[in-house]
Amino acid sequence: MIIGSEFSDKSKLLLERIGQVAGGESGKKLSVQKINEELELDRTEIKNFLEYLQELGYVDIVTIGGPLLYGHIKITEKGLKKCASFRE
Repeated sequence: MIIGSEFSDKSKLLLERIGQVAGGESGKKLSVQKINEELELDRTEIKNFLEYLQELGYVDIVTIGGPLLYGHIKITEKGLKKCASFRE
């Protein structure tokens, strides 16, 4: 398990990428594999980050399956607001 600032930095990058792929729309079904193309997180890392972001209410895990364990997610309104706060 990753703890400390590295976890925070990577989870922030992941949430920002999710927001970009979502195009600012909450509830849009997003491919986890597409989100991870640039980030290149391994299966365990992305699983842990997505579960963490879901616990915080920033994303919803929609489907299970595929090479990264989770197939699709949706960003929530709360997640979009958090992404916007990164730009402020």
